[in-house]
Amino acid sequence: MPYCHTVFQQIALDEVESLLSTFTIENFVGGRAAYHLGNGSYSIDAGENDIRAIYEGEVVRFFCRHEKEMLRYEKKLKVFATKHGIKLSTSS
Repeated sequence: MPYCHTVFQQIALDEVESLLSTFTIENFVGGRAAYHLGNGSYSIDAGENDIRAIYEGEVVRFFCRHEKEMLRYEKKLKVFATKHGIKLSTSS
């Protein structure tokens, strides 16, 4: 799974699940709460299994199952971050 370039910065551990749940509810049909998976990542796409999030010390990174869908998810992440005042950075 390739990583998205968009990264959410300065996210406290106790805010991660709520923030990701809000993203899921706002961006996916039938959106429901995000949930932590046993492998350290979060399911954030209402069961579509195309994008996941991973929390790494105040940073939330995202990765997609298919590279061809990355641009679509990058746009959703940026719009969401702008709407909710989330600091962004980019990774290569």
